Amino acid sequence: MGKKVTHIGLKFIGAFLGVLLLGAIPGLFDGMNLTFSGYVNRLFTTIDKLIHYEELTFRSGDEIYQLFPTIFEYLTYSLVILFGALALSFLVGFLLTYITLHLPAPLQKVFRRIAFIVESLPDVCILAMVQIAVIWIYKKTNILVMDVAAFDRIYTMPILVLSVLPTFLFYRIMLLVFEEELARPYVTLARTKGIESSVILLFHVFRNAILSIYFHSKSIVWFALSNLFIMEFVFNLNGLIRFIYEHPTPEIFTVSALLLFIPIFIVLSIYQGLAERASKEEALL
Repeated sequence: MGKKVTHIGLKFIGAFLGVLLLGAIPGLFDGMNLTFSGYVNRLFTTIDKLIHYEELTFRSGDEIYQLFPTIFEYLTYSLVILFGALALSFLVGFLLTYITLHLPAPLQKVFRRIAFIVESLPDVCILAMVQIAVIWIYKKTNILVMDVAAFDRIYTMPILVLSVLPTFLFYRIMLLVFEEELARPYVTLARTKGIESSVILLFHVFRNAILSIYFHSKSIVWFALSNLFIMEFVFNLNGLIRFIYEHPTPEIFTVSALLLFIPIFIVLSIYQGLAERASKEEALL
């Protein structure tokens, strides 16, 4: 347990330092020339400003505002959309996997083909299709499903849209991992004991597969985060990533990146711990 905590702590410190080093990169350039001393100065300046974070400000129009606690409003909005979309995509991906594994082989091929096609679509294409659909529904029914040009904090539609591609990524990964687990001897043994396939899938296969799903899901989190960057611009959402773009100072970038990284790191660490615990408990059964 102690080694695991130390390992997580070292990973956090390494990532934290990485964000600091990345935030100081503007100091590396003096016009077209590289200057290492400028990078070092910018790094120490950024660290000093982070230590005195209560003095950080940003300009909006002709007014100057304190960065804290204002930035938490933007951070909370982006995190709700990001984690809401990931949770939804995980649940729907699992549901699709469960349904697929209970279908005849020909229908399974149809599901896999549809998933492959949707997964192959570019993120911008998905976002554009949603905008076109919203406008088309509005023209036909006079019902505005979502205001595609509102600088406002809306939740339902951004979460639904952001979850589309991660859903099919989770679906593909879960299908692959579950099929590998279903071919293992313990599944055959469970079937000979007369245990229903649904019980085997939900309470045994899932618990063994969840750790493998975790290792694949880390890339999906960063994929969803990159899509969130695009979506905040396409849908004109008032989130943290848009805030960084509109206030491009090294200090604001570093603070925002750290505030965004810490919750993601904590959630992934908790998920890893729960997945490892579930796998160990299943192994003891």
